[in-house]
Amino acid sequence: MPLTASSADYGTLDATLEGLGCDLPWEEVYRARPRPGLACSACGFPMHAKTSPRGARFFAHDRRSAHCPSLGESEPHRMLKRALAAAARAAGHHVSMEATAAHGGWRADVLAAGPQGRFTALEAQVSSASLDDVLKRTRRYQADGVAVVWFTPSRARWLGHVPSVLLQRPARPDLSWQHTLETVSQFSADPCECDPRPFWHDEVHAAWTHRASWPIPEFVDHALHGRLVPVQEPTPYPGPHRWATPQDIRAAYDHRSSQF
Repeated sequence: MPLTASSADYGTLDATLEGLGCDLPWEEVYRARPRPGLACSACGFPMHAKTSPRGARFFAHDRRSAHCPSLGESEPHRMLKRALAAAARAAGHHVSMEATAAHGGWRADVLAAGPQGRFTALEAQVSSASLDDVLKRTRRYQADGVAVVWFTPSRARWLGHVPSVLLQRPARPDLSWQHTLETVSQFSADPCECDPRPFWHDEVHAAWTHRASWPIPEFVDHALHGRLVPVQEPTPYPGPHRWATPQDIRAAYDHRSSQF
């Protein structure tokens, strides 16, 4: 069930924004009479405004659409999309919810446009997805020059194959998404000051340290502005991409190069 709907009079309505993004009160579309004409921007089927049991706003098809890209979206999925959209807006980016490419090749849960014209798709993947499907969708974004970051609470097979972030699942389905897991790393290389120094110690103690959790808004802000980027180092076990500052990645590369 989408967070956007198309109106002939107002264009795209965004349930994550006050005034639906066009100064239109929610009451003008929710249980209003006469009923406003709304349609799904993805499949064109008629829609109506709706709220979840906890009051969250969204749009629902009047009748089931078997081919709509939003088919099967759950409330946790919608809540994660809201969290990612709010984080991107707080980072100073313009956000388009459920944006579709003109050629129809991709549909982003959250499309963030930066001040320099750089586009980043933030994908909420709460349900299962195959490695092949995620790789294909990632390549479609990349072919159009759109960066993409995948967010999931599951240790899926595709973690680490694409820019990805593991999330801490909320304690209950009706609670908001708040934190990443095992995501951000920092590199340090300090002179060995052990006295006496064991023969197995190098002259420099070099290691990555890992921060267990980051608030989602903080991570999204750093990722969208390039202050955090994926660490492209091979690991013996599959897992989510580690993210670090470009400076730390360069320092790790320089240290590794100096060992040979």
